[in-house]
Amino acid sequence: MSRILLAWELGGSYGHVATLRSVARELRARGHDCLFAVRDLRSAEEYLPELGPLLQGPRPPERSRSPVKVQASYASLLHNTGFDDPVELAGRLRAWQELLRTLRVDAMLANHAPVALLAARALGLPRAQFGASFCVPPVTAPFPSFLPEASVRDAVLRHNEAKVLQALNQALDRLRQAPLDGLQQIFEGCHSRIFGYRELDTYDPALREAGIHLGLPDNSHGDIPRWPSHPGPRVFCYLRASQQLQALMQALQASRLNLLVRITDLPPEKLQPFERPGLAITGQSVDIRQAAESCDAMIHNSPDGTTTEMLLAGKPGLLVPLDMEKSLLAWRSQQLGAALVSGDTDPQRIGGLLEQLVEDDTLRRNAQAFSARYRGQDRSAVLPAYVDDVLASL
Repeated sequence: MSRILLAWELGGSYGHVATLRSVARELRARGHDCLFAVRDLRSAEEYLPELGPLLQGPRPPERSRSPVKVQASYASLLHNTGFDDPVELAGRLRAWQELLRTLRVDAMLANHAPVALLAARALGLPRAQFGASFCVPPVTAPFPSFLPEASVRDAVLRHNEAKVLQALNQALDRLRQAPLDGLQQIFEGCHSRIFGYRELDTYDPALREAGIHLGLPDNSHGDIPRWPSHPGPRVFCYLRASQQLQALMQALQASRLNLLVRITDLPPEKLQPFERPGLAITGQSVDIRQAAESCDAMIHNSPDGTTTEMLLAGKPGLLVPLDMEKSLLAWRSQQLGAALVSGDTDPQRIGGLLEQLVEDDTLRRNAQAFSARYRGQDRSAVLPAYVDDVLASL
């Protein structure tokens, strides 16, 4: 029996804790003790408390000292999450190392946790990383561009990495630890797996090692979707508060659609003005897999798990991405011809997209084609196989 820390450091969706929960269940079934160091205690409290001690993990600063407006690669992401401040970064790295020492863990599994991986590396702890493709960058030098439709010169990517590496090495120097030769060493010797599919990889799948894509585990959680008794196509909306939300809710209210709406970070009473017959707003977690299977289409911000469940169910989507990761995944879904992507704030134009979403047979056929490719996969086998594999590697 081993003591294994599951660490989550970056990102803000429920998908992170859902994945931690699923992996922890498999580890516990094999007799291992699980501990959690997480970014967000609220979402962790909903998913994790019965599986092991739950701790607040060292968090990056809320704002970078000098954020870059357009993230070009994983190096830019690191820059914007505190790798531009050697003193803060040294403190965070020290805190992760002290946490690992104090907990006396035997290994660490990381979900979007680069500083935790650095800490485990410095202590010589066995470590692994898992999760969505965006969280597991290809270990190429330089890291590949986040901008698939723009031409970012290799020299620009290398220049960005050099600046971030300089700050990281200054942090390591404060801790009297050896410098790194490149940012890719954060992941050196780290067992890495992606819970997803090649077609939806936010990076070029040609850069990946064979077998890294495992498919999406069944992370089912939440209530059975309760649809309004109303005519019209069923559309499930899973959204967060954003500058587009007001216009989107106005368009939904004016539509003929039969809607079930879940806004994760707003109480339902704030959305009551938009309710109508056939538009139900819920404050409870909804089982995304069941929602995808029982709807005709989906509208969401393109988080990894939700997007993948949508396509595995063969349903088209209207995607409203809010950050770089979700923009990349939305772009992949659009390239498959199975989704519309919008950041529009005009209710009338959004209304036109809603009609296209439920009437465009091409969108539906392309989503169904994705579903058909993976219909034979036993998703219940993904996690047991992964945990056996990762334990053998540690």
